[in-house]
Amino acid sequence: MKTIGHFSKIVKAIAYLVALLGYTGFLFRIAKKQAEVSGRPMLNVGCKAVYTDSSDINLDIVHRSVPNFIKGDVQNLYMFPDKRFGVVFASHVIEHVLDPEAGLKELGRVGDEVYVVTPPPFYPQAWLHPGHRWIFMGTRMVCRNPLFDWWHKVRNFLFSHKWQSNKNSCSTGLK
Repeated sequence: MKTIGHFSKIVKAIAYLVALLGYTGFLFRIAKKQAEVSGRPMLNVGCKAVYTDSSDINLDIVHRSVPNFIKGDVQNLYMFPDKRFGVVFASHVIEHVLDPEAGLKELGRVGDEVYVVTPPPFYPQAWLHPGHRWIFMGTRMVCRNPLFDWWHKVRNFLFSHKWQSNKNSCSTGLK
């Protein structure tokens, strides 16, 4: 396998540290350079609208109006053969999925190099984001987010009731 230089492991470690501070752009550029050196395309998983112009293929579970978009689930990348990509970049994805082990396995199956960024457990947002099912430190699962179920119970309670106007008064109430 080709590398991006003699200090590639050091550069990758620094890039991950910078990503911990909330700036994933540096890590993305390292990943993109690695894909170019490999001569194979780069897959951007969970793309939203970030780095989509620089990625060869952009994948997300919901439709995005971005270049080279494919709708798919990180837990089942059946549409790609083994080692199709030189690099797979997944930023803030794996903490949202039902089965993160399956997602990580699929990322490793379709890519030679896999870059995964997750919010560190010492960031409050890692715990408070209502979509975060899991807490990670890098690619190591720390625990299931105990607030995830609580957030969804509250949401289901609030939106399961029909709020209707009471025709006999100026107030609103549950019906």
